[in-house]
Amino acid sequence: MGVRHILRVLARSRSLRFTVDAAQAGTLARSGVRGKPLAKLRWRGHDVFYRPATSDPLAIYQVLLRRSGKAEYYLPLALEPKAILDIGSNIGTSVLYFHKRFPSARIYAFEPHPETFRVLQANVGSIPSVEIFNCALGATNTRISAACDGIDFSGFVAKPGSKSPPSDETRTDCEMRHAGEVMKNLGLAEVDLIKIDCEGGEYDVLTALPEEMLRQCKWIVGEMHDVSAFNLLALLAPHFDLDLKKRMFVPSFRFHACNLACVRQLRGTFDRNALQR
Repeated sequence: MGVRHILRVLARSRSLRFTVDAAQAGTLARSGVRGKPLAKLRWRGHDVFYRPATSDPLAIYQVLLRRSGKAEYYLPLALEPKAILDIGSNIGTSVLYFHKRFPSARIYAFEPHPETFRVLQANVGSIPSVEIFNCALGATNTRISAACDGIDFSGFVAKPGSKSPPSDETRTDCEMRHAGEVMKNLGLAEVDLIKIDCEGGEYDVLTALPEEMLRQCKWIVGEMHDVSAFNLLALLAPHFDLDLKKRMFVPSFRFHACNLACVRQLRGTFDRNALQR
């Protein structure tokens, strides 16, 4: 992390402790530091807990401290969702962002990793309009054994049939539930906003949702991670206009999808080139 970036983190977080943690996270992780006590950052009147020697400080910076078009999850100003699906919630930075932006919205957050879920619970579990679930969404009901290196929890892969991990990774057992069945059990027929970032499971999740729910969603934002992304883009294309930015030889990329039926409602309230800047 360069000096300019460190100063930017300090200016936006107004926390020397968080800035030091963010600057040293990679170094500490590579040196084998694990299990440090949770730290916290005060953000807009809310304590945000994080694990210092992990990817958590980066997640906080990218989602909560970046501004306008540079924010991780860019949304139209005119969007007023009543129901939000947050799929791959990590420690809850996106949940906090959505809650502050849309305080009356009901948010359903899904995070499969048990340790990360405990941090998510500490961060958003007391918010009445937020429901959190310690499971992955997918196309089937099963138990899966997912790989994680204990550092980059944002890259936790909860996908059936994933390859054996390298020697520096460990397996964590977690639950996967069929996305459509979960929506039915929740009595949830419509959502206005879907945020999805589940490290390659995006196609399985979105195709398992009720077709009408997906077709009526106003805005989808998140990341895609592997070759299944192109099948997913083809699935969305009849009902959504898409903005994405992908580099050659890098499988993952961010994307926004605007429902074609909502173009008139949302037009002029967002930067169509946000991902291209």
